[in-house]
Amino acid sequence: MPYPTAIFHRVVAVCATVALTATAWAAPATAVAVSVAPSPLQYVALGDSYAAGFGAAPTGDACGRSAAAYPALLAREAHGGIAVRNAACVGATTADVIRQSSALSPRTELVTITAGANDLRLRQLLESCMNGFAAVACQDGTLTINRRLVTALPRDLNRMLRTVTTAAPNARVVITGYPLPFAKSRQCPAVPVAARMRVRANQVVSRLNTAIAAAATRNRVRYVDVQPGFAAHGLCSRKPWLVGAEGMRDDRVLHPTATGQARGYLPAVAGSGLTDRA
Repeated sequence: MPYPTAIFHRVVAVCATVALTATAWAAPATAVAVSVAPSPLQYVALGDSYAAGFGAAPTGDACGRSAAAYPALLAREAHGGIAVRNAACVGATTADVIRQSSALSPRTELVTITAGANDLRLRQLLESCMNGFAAVACQDGTLTINRRLVTALPRDLNRMLRTVTTAAPNARVVITGYPLPFAKSRQCPAVPVAARMRVRANQVVSRLNTAIAAAATRNRVRYVDVQPGFAAHGLCSRKPWLVGAEGMRDDRVLHPTATGQARGYLPAVAGSGLTDRA
């Protein structure tokens, strides 16, 4: 989406600084002096519990927003160069994101969105797939979701993105995908889910990400793929970045941990080609 050159350069400067910091998680880096615009870049985060940071850190916020969420980390790593407003909320659908867009204005310079999974009731499906006694529910839920993925969801994603880009006409808009829930592994003792169920669950999330990426292309916004960063850190891996079965009681299951937010989402968003024109 084209937008004024001055704002483009501000987004590039601040997000390049954050990207340098975020990649330091993976490898040591030499200190680089980068000048930051004196007034903070105006950033609004929209979306569901993944954008809110629910499950990554304790929170008393009714929407599950936490300081461990990738929007908060993005702002923190900019050292004052970004002023963030996180409007994301647990359970948010694309329709809810449309309502969240009331936080946007022509002054908004950067918008991130994580949404789409709740339109499909994806978490409920994945929980049934994690239940060894719910194989039929897992299979039936998968068929229902696959129908929605080619009918209702593309329409709803388009409506959401059109609303956001209209409400923030001068902003760089970025929409993320979701990590695959299960790492490739023959055995999964920590999460006793049959291999075929794990494959089915991953396929559904992969199709969701494909639908989000296609909507991003249609609406000329940036899509961020987080699958590669989480590839070796899904459930069943030695070091999962998603909350496992221990989160079933309080609904944290399958949400990114603090490490998942910091080492999965943050580097992907910060280094997502924000220096390129959409």
